[in-house]
Amino acid sequence: MVWFKFARRYMFSPKSHSVINIIALVSLLAVAIPTAAMIILMAMFDGLTSTIAEYNRAVDADIEIVARRGTTFASDAIDLREIYATEGVAATTGYLEQSVMASANSHRVTVMLRGIDSTYCDVIPIDDHLVMGDMNRLKAGDVILSGNVANELSVYSMGATIDLYALNRKQISTLLPTSGISHQTSHLGGEVITSTQNDATMALGDLRRVQSLLNYEDRISCVAIKCTNSADSEAVKQRIEAVVGDEYEVLTRDDKNASTNAILRIEKFAIMLIGILIATVAAFSIVGTVLMLITEKSRDIATLRAMGATRGLVQRIFVGEGMLLTATGCILGTLLGIGFALGQQHFGWIKIPGSMILESYPVDMNLWDIVVVNAIMLAIGFVISSLTVRAKLNRRV
Repeated sequence: MVWFKFARRYMFSPKSHSVINIIALVSLLAVAIPTAAMIILMAMFDGLTSTIAEYNRAVDADIEIVARRGTTFASDAIDLREIYATEGVAATTGYLEQSVMASANSHRVTVMLRGIDSTYCDVIPIDDHLVMGDMNRLKAGDVILSGNVANELSVYSMGATIDLYALNRKQISTLLPTSGISHQTSHLGGEVITSTQNDATMALGDLRRVQSLLNYEDRISCVAIKCTNSADSEAVKQRIEAVVGDEYEVLTRDDKNASTNAILRIEKFAIMLIGILIATVAAFSIVGTVLMLITEKSRDIATLRAMGATRGLVQRIFVGEGMLLTATGCILGTLLGIGFALGQQHFGWIKIPGSMILESYPVDMNLWDIVVVNAIMLAIGFVISSLTVRAKLNRRV
């Protein structure tokens, strides 16, 4: 390609005017810095998204089965052995969940009490987020609270007394309202911090005791399922739907968090859009470099035209100059962005003040994001270079 050889020579050969070198360097940095910034922002955003998804795994199963009508169903209504035998299923468990009132130290707070059994942690690894206590204490009648609930109740030591109150569905009375309240006295058996929305109200108790408190003997509100590592949750969901029938709704984790995932996608798109606008403005510095180069090479242009070079060839030469400048800036920016992101990932340079969960901003490198950022920058450089060269040469050639 003749035009590329000319563009490369103009790009890397010494310029006759030092001001062109300065403008070219500024243009190079104007492309490199937005490229690096966009890569870093995308990596940090993907890191936050991955962290949120990881913490959601502590409270949400891969797949959940709930009743389409009502909030509970009989514990034996769904054959867990048949579910477990379904391809792609690694473990199953059932739990009962309902809102109750917790009281301690003259403080009261509404919590979402979830009754679980010994198989629960095989499906949902909530025990990985224990900061105090032991899951085995549930068998003794203790409860495990989220960090937020423990703070609101001012319970900070193991064994602290906690009273639980729930509506007694069997003894509701308008004359004696207190007779319609079930009560249990429990103790703090542990504390978990998940940094999710559930952390604001989450409490865990033994399944049998929670069923007794809520007057839901032998009933559960959900069957939670863990998929094998290689399984596709959507495919497993379809198989389970064929097993349980139309009376139950089968939800994946993405289904349960559909609104949150949609917001995250919109936010990522907004960040990318803002980055594109900034990069477009910064990339206009290429205009100065290309214009100065055309002015300096006016004699070369006349010579090329005299030797039979077409207008299109001359335009491609200087558009190629702008593209080489953009590509070099993209390479430099990509290296800077990846280097900073990897440094943040390993050394945690940027801290999160006041966070008990994360000391520094998480980073997750995504090759596709890097490709998209570079493609956008190259497209911007091509458009700006083409418009500049066409407008300038139409007056000269």
